[in-house]
Amino acid sequence: MSVLKTDPVLSTRLPRPHLGHIPGPRKFPFIGKTISFALDPYGTYSDQVARFGDVFRMSVFGETWVVLAGPDALEHVYLNRDNIFSAQHGLKAFAPLFSGGLLHRDDLDHRAHRRVMQAAFRAPVLENYLHLMNGEIARLLDEWPTGEKMKFAPAIKELTLRLGAKVFMGLEDPAEVARINAAFVQEVAATSALIRKPLPFTKMGRGVAARKSLSDDFRRLIARRKATGGNDFFSQLCIAQNEDGQTWSDNDIIDHFNFLLIAAHDAVTGALTAMIWALAQDDHLQESVRAEIAHLPVGPLSYGDLEKLDLTNRVYREALRRFTPSAFTARAVMADAQWQGHHLPRGTKVVICPGPVMMTPEIFPHPDRFDPDRYTPDRAEDRVHKFAWSPFGGGAHKCIGLHFSTIQVKAFIVEFLRRFKLGMEGSDRPNWRHIPTPIPTNGLPVTLWRRQAAQQTP
Repeated sequence: MSVLKTDPVLSTRLPRPHLGHIPGPRKFPFIGKTISFALDPYGTYSDQVARFGDVFRMSVFGETWVVLAGPDALEHVYLNRDNIFSAQHGLKAFAPLFSGGLLHRDDLDHRAHRRVMQAAFRAPVLENYLHLMNGEIARLLDEWPTGEKMKFAPAIKELTLRLGAKVFMGLEDPAEVARINAAFVQEVAATSALIRKPLPFTKMGRGVAARKSLSDDFRRLIARRKATGGNDFFSQLCIAQNEDGQTWSDNDIIDHFNFLLIAAHDAVTGALTAMIWALAQDDHLQESVRAEIAHLPVGPLSYGDLEKLDLTNRVYREALRRFTPSAFTARAVMADAQWQGHHLPRGTKVVICPGPVMMTPEIFPHPDRFDPDRYTPDRAEDRVHKFAWSPFGGGAHKCIGLHFSTIQVKAFIVEFLRRFKLGMEGSDRPNWRHIPTPIPTNGLPVTLWRRQAAQQTP
């Protein structure tokens, strides 16, 4: 067994190209479209497409980006057939927080690390994760209040953080769990920092400090797991190896787990919040999903029964379309290129937009409507284009944990709807903030009733 040799972080300094030939709004120093984009990213995108077409220039967070709109752009950049788009350089703004993670690697280095990580996502391992999740989700849900309003968004955030500590990391010590969760929250908050340098008393400064705190905790945990082993996700990363028997260094394990923890948490909490938002407003849909679950065997959800949850899966897919966790993503152009008649010089930072694509009425009619039947075979709106529906990205960087996230979502929904009926008052229907990840601004107040009591409620 040998440790995988990691290519050093690319030190290439890309030029800052002149982009005046790309259509776009008048550029205001530093601010540009930052405020409008932060307040209404989808509306800003639609306005710029209407004014300038599917290729336009826009300044956000002090950087000038070239936005490539539409599903064809997603296919072109994600598949990267000419090997000219770099995720590592495109996402440099997040390097202080997530450098070394799988999404922040390119080419052969990315492939080598992905091959090792695949060992942690094999079917037998996923089945074990589901077994661990079922018991912990049930225990945590038994603590939730009934018969009174609760804010679902912060509640599911806390539940998934606690679930992550148990299932992902095998942690039992409450103080250790609380410390890691607090650092995690600070790190996530830094992703939306306006000031991108880790200066003292800034979001980014606190985020980078949190990253160091997490790294120190992970390093101590690696030593424990290598000595004692474990069935949790973190332990699997510690022992993961490719077909040549190569494993990761401790630094690689820390980098990968740090990013995976963020990615998995955002995808799952966002999807579950959107699903509960939809189910709370539509009693028929809620009862239909519950009826599907009722056909499962009694007891915890089994790995073999995951595929029986067709409607649940369509609700999940629609939640990811309507409120995708990664509506915009970035790449850097490593060699002069052309797209739709526009010259993209080396060093150009481009943005592609899976979120707005999934809200395009020509692809998904009445996109604001929550409609799980979009994915039935007779409609198949998600198959109009190869990248019509792509909340998990695509190509070499497609999310390696998508099946893991799906399992976690289904495990929660099964335990939740077996226990509770839920409702939401019309006055509590929320507005949503879309970046850095979708979140209902009012926390999504809902009321839960235990199933037996729910039969008696009006």
